[in-house]
Amino acid sequence: MGFFGKKSAPKAKRKPAKKKKSVHFPTTREAAIQRYKYDFDWEFERAYWYSRDELGGFKHERLVDAGALREARGIEIASRDDADALAEDTKELYIGDKITFALDDKDTGDVSIQGVEPFVYPVLQKEMVRRKKELKASVLARARDPQRKTKDPQGLRLAEESRGHSQWARDVASERGMKYTLMKRGSGGGGGLLQQTHTKKKRGDSGLRLSGTRKSSLGFVEN
Repeated sequence: MGFFGKKSAPKAKRKPAKKKKSVHFPTTREAAIQRYKYDFDWEFERAYWYSRDELGGFKHERLVDAGALREARGIEIASRDDADALAEDTKELYIGDKITFALDDKDTGDVSIQGVEPFVYPVLQKEMVRRKKELKASVLARARDPQRKTKDPQGLRLAEESRGHSQWARDVASERGMKYTLMKRGSGGGGGLLQQTHTKKKRGDSGLRLSGTRKSSLGFVEN
């Protein structure tokens, strides 16, 4: 164009196309397994790892501790069956109460209950084993059913189902961590979680729950 002509508009810059992310899985055994060699003096093995006998000894010692803790609290092994005859809704609340009482234990003796609560309260151990078996059964059912594998090749449905089965265990672990944190921050030698649970219940706040259940009003007495 001439001196007084219109200037041509600058061309708009095109944004580079985003690369689509994809997941690639190795197609051969050699590509899937990568081995790295490290030098290690096996004479110092025991300085790094416990032996099977040592681990077994630790387990036995804690089981003996759990027996002493049960005896001190007057809890019988037979109490594992206390929830069997209850209706499903009542059983859920009963188990929730047991969890609260276990986590709210004063724990003032020479032997700590922390980490062995299910063995001190046998009804919790039975519930834990029952749920673990359900989770295992769902995984094995898919592994043995070709149709389920075809419909769910990446295992997404199985992952969602497994997450539902393990939700209870995660909730209990969260509550235990919260309980110990409250105690460490100066809530005393116990009583913080149970007291706050009752307070939340009165206020109508469902933010603090018992393993996915509401706080029960069963008011049972420990065996």
